[in-house]
Amino acid sequence: MSDSHARSINNDESALNIHPSGENQLMVHVLAPLIVIGATWAVRKALDSGYRKVSGHPAPNSQDTQVKLGSALAWAAITSASAAVVEVAVFRFLARKG
Repeated sequence: MSDSHARSINNDESALNIHPSGENQLMVHVLAPLIVIGATWAVRKALDSGYRKVSGHPAPNSQDTQVKLGSALAWAAITSASAAVVEVAVFRFLARKG
């Protein structure tokens, strides 16, 4: 293998963030998305329940045209931000486990 080819392979590996532990890769790339889906669902249910307890109304539905645009946008921002936080937390936690 030529020196330039070896450097190319090393650059590709670092670009892909390949870890020496294959098990860690399995956890991060296969299990993490499944865990994120479940955790996001649970957080969303908790947010919906909390909104109902605080306001006495169901959480805004973005597809309901009777809901004010500001309420729908605010709720969309809150739920998407919480989903992003869950995703980052799960991926980082599993990456450190390996």
